[in-house]
Amino acid sequence: MSLLEQRLANDLQDIQSGILRLGHGVHKALSNAVNGLLTGDKTLSYRTVLGDHPVNREVDALNLTCHRFIAKHLPSAGHLRFISSSLRIIILIERLGDYAVTISREAAQLEVPLQGSFKADLEVMAFDALEMLQQALMAFENDDNELATATTNMARKVDRDFVLAYSDLLEADGEPLSRSDQFGRLVIIRQIERVSDQAKNLCEDVIFAQTGETKQRRRYRLLFLDEHDDGVTQMAVAICRKYHSDRIQADSMGLQAAEKIRPDVRELCESKGFDLSGMDPSSTYKNETSWSDHDVVITINSEISEFVSQLPYGPVPLRWDLPTDSPLESTFQVLSGQVDDLVHLVRGPATS
Repeated sequence: MSLLEQRLANDLQDIQSGILRLGHGVHKALSNAVNGLLTGDKTLSYRTVLGDHPVNREVDALNLTCHRFIAKHLPSAGHLRFISSSLRIIILIERLGDYAVTISREAAQLEVPLQGSFKADLEVMAFDALEMLQQALMAFENDDNELATATTNMARKVDRDFVLAYSDLLEADGEPLSRSDQFGRLVIIRQIERVSDQAKNLCEDVIFAQTGETKQRRRYRLLFLDEHDDGVTQMAVAICRKYHSDRIQADSMGLQAAEKIRPDVRELCESKGFDLSGMDPSSTYKNETSWSDHDVVITINSEISEFVSQLPYGPVPLRWDLPTDSPLESTFQVLSGQVDDLVHLVRGPATS
């Protein structure tokens, strides 16, 4: 190994060691934040807040080191991917430190100590999130793509933990809480959930640094609604499946679903080469939580309130007004344009 290669290897090792030192320090800060919260130790909570200042200084120093590495070595290929990932990882670790501060500040302000099922579920959630972060740091240290991939899957468990803790908060099985305490608890569990999100991001950067593979965006989920789900909604789904299946998952439902797709609609779609196999009218959900399976809910010539009393937090409702007295071909052309516009808005053009 030449002297230049040795210097490059040493500099890379210094950066990796610095990031690991920073990451483990923030992991400890998060653990202290959770312990202060669970035990009511306000001294520990405030000490955790003050401990974020060295973290911020270390972040600045590591950022400077990475940029000096680029200027010094003009990296390419794998080395450039490593530095690019390192810069992103430094940012996300800094955010993790901010989460520890927020948890600690909220913990110190709580009027009523944590108790009951909410405390138990929060403790499980925190354990799972911190374990996920620990494994992500281990994957970074060992360049372990398999561990990184396995760790990303743990995020689903933390998401389930969050739902349980949130449900407990709403039910308030103990002493009634002030609005301040309710809000503080909500902020805390949200910050803990974000720990798992950042751990997942760290794992994705580990994989990118080693393989060059970037995160694959999931398909955006659309749901089309009208009265019978036997006409326009079926055409919209057919358009999505033929032209946007790589980026869009589309489904349709009706308030009072017909027995089958209208013959004129089937004939028009088949004349345009659309495959309607397996597509039949469906009735709307009876379980309101199922609406969360979609990103955008599009109602045709109707309001979302006609289908569900309260749409959950995640989905975005849209109303499309289409002509009811025009030839079917004209309706299809208008609908096709609206579908294309929506897909380009939420996912960009097909080449992206």
